[in-house]
Amino acid sequence: MAGKVKTWVWVVIAIFVVGILGLVAMAGIGFYFASQHIDTRTASPAMAAKDFDAVRAEFSGQPPLIELDDRGHFLRAHTDRQVPVHATSPQNLHVLAYDPDERRIVRLSIPFWLLRLKAGNANIDFNGRQMDLEDLKLSVEDLERYGPTLIAEHKAPDGSHVIVWSR
Repeated sequence: MAGKVKTWVWVVIAIFVVGILGLVAMAGIGFYFASQHIDTRTASPAMAAKDFDAVRAEFSGQPPLIELDDRGHFLRAHTDRQVPVHATSPQNLHVLAYDPDERRIVRLSIPFWLLRLKAGNANIDFNGRQMDLEDLKLSVEDLERYGPTLIAEHKAPDGSHVIVWSR
């Protein structure tokens, strides 16, 4: 009897095919998510400064929640700052970063639901130094409590610039 394939072989092949299709679907979803939440473009220092000024203007008179030194190291968290009376829960965490060497500006938007899932591993890069919310003495709940706010800003001596806010 040549040619009769056992049932368990078909089951193994089906599991393998479904696994491959699942990986392809996850890669597609990841690519779509990144394309919707990350924007990179070439920018002159003047264009980048204009983008940073626009973000700062949105939070004029409001100090950042996190204070960093000139090298991007954590100094203090201003979590004792008064919470706005009618603070709405922010929808996204935004990061705007400028690299003067490559003359590139990057905008990143992270939904808060994703931060809640990854609260322990939500890293922010300040001039090559990785920090997570715990390093910054903040939690996702703190960020939600303050509503849309300026979280941190750092400008390095080499001209690189990062600003983080929630909206």
